[in-house]
Amino acid sequence: MERVEEIVGVNNTHPSRIINFDQTSVLLQNTYGKTLSPIGVKQVHVIQPPGEKERFTVGLAVTGDGQKFPAAIVFKGGVKTGQLSANILGKLKIPDNVRVFSTRTAWWNSRIDHEWIKQSFEEDTQNTLYLIRDHFAAHLKFESRELLESRNVDQVFIPRGMTGTYQPLDVGINAPFKANLKRAYHEWRKERAELTGKGYLRKPSRQDFIDFVSQAWADVNPETIENAFVGAQILPEPTYMIANEQTSVENDEAPLEFSFSSIEENSGDEVAEDSSLDYPTQSSGREMKSFTERCLDRLK
Repeated sequence: MERVEEIVGVNNTHPSRIINFDQTSVLLQNTYGKTLSPIGVKQVHVIQPPGEKERFTVGLAVTGDGQKFPAAIVFKGGVKTGQLSANILGKLKIPDNVRVFSTRTAWWNSRIDHEWIKQSFEEDTQNTLYLIRDHFAAHLKFESRELLESRNVDQVFIPRGMTGTYQPLDVGINAPFKANLKRAYHEWRKERAELTGKGYLRKPSRQDFIDFVSQAWADVNPETIENAFVGAQILPEPTYMIANEQTSVENDEAPLEFSFSSIEENSGDEVAEDSSLDYPTQSSGREMKSFTERCLDRLK
């Protein structure tokens, strides 16, 4: 990870320009793993949706200062084209924090990677961006590398077999995202217990899954992302801690201001009329101590 050390330490690159991307496989249905049954029963019947558990791909990208790119969902498209039909896409309500793609296998490929790059990075990027990724085959394609270079994005690869150590998404983001996704499914299932004609639970639709992902991704907070970059040894400390330290320094340097708010302007009280609180002029140390003691007595 010498390249990362150079980017962060030597070049002093702002965390907002350091990006991590990873694709992860997720279940359409996060069914419960346990159920209740009387003790001693030999067979337990569980009502589940039909068929095998379907999986889709979700691509996530984050920056070192806690920003999130829209989550990229890859659905399974048509057998021949790998694409979702225009009719299906036209019926989907896609939130701003989600992008929808499709392939024959619902897995990330070089075509999707190329399209994601075009949608994620502008052509006239002034300052160099750094995209940290693993050695997945689609990331290594010449077309992706050439497109990234044309948009002033420098791709930095994590050493093979080390993504669990150096990839922020693997270190501290994918797990809470999937936990949020599971919770969203369970909340949905509580309201959708109706059965199909064959006695199965109804499966979530594509629109339902889009809503699950949107909510799960929105629930991942910036602090979690920043801590993941620190845990992956990409950044020395999260930006919110740096901001707090700067605020603390500024407060330390600020002049002290005092306000005796216990005396109302319109109360009619005049402190000067109390001779016990007259401030001594050109007093000795003993007189100053006596004045302080009188002030404290006055406040009791």
